[in-house]
Amino acid sequence: MLILDVTLPDGTGFEVCEKVRKQNVQIPIIFLTASDEEVNVIRGLDCGGDDYVTKPFKLGELCSRIRALLRRAGVSAQDNTNTLKCGDISIDLLGSRVLLNGILLELTYVEYRLLCLLVRSANRIVSRDIILNDLWDGTGNFVDDNTLSVYIRRLREKVETDASHPQHLITVRGFGYQWKEVCV
Repeated sequence: MLILDVTLPDGTGFEVCEKVRKQNVQIPIIFLTASDEEVNVIRGLDCGGDDYVTKPFKLGELCSRIRALLRRAGVSAQDNTNTLKCGDISIDLLGSRVLLNGILLELTYVEYRLLCLLVRSANRIVSRDIILNDLWDGTGNFVDDNTLSVYIRRLREKVETDASHPQHLITVRGFGYQWKEVCV
């Protein structure tokens, strides 16, 4: 969920909303602003905002509006904190389990952590250095680029239909890796 003000330091909330909607991202957007002029309310809703709340506002009412938008978007607060869903992949964070099309995947501890890191950063490039620092945090294990490449290959074999032509776990040459998917 995005909560935007009309006036932002680097532009307007309208511009941010329009950019998000142009990318076809289905995320609830609320404008929360002091600007109560009708022209701004209309512009906020017309550019893709789902609701428009003016200051001063009642906190209980704002919370209720947020819950209503999340409900309409099919998002549950409990689901968001306990499960990561990304296309055909579902990660149970409490049970440390991964399902692919409803089938339990047998992942090692490192493969599980690597997948979680990439899915949480879906559609963004994660550098090899960030992955190495996140997964091997100075426990004394010797890890190099080749070790990471092996883990990436093994993970691809488990999550991709065709590991030699990956659709989700993409190598971005010179930068790192990217999980390509629309996540909820």
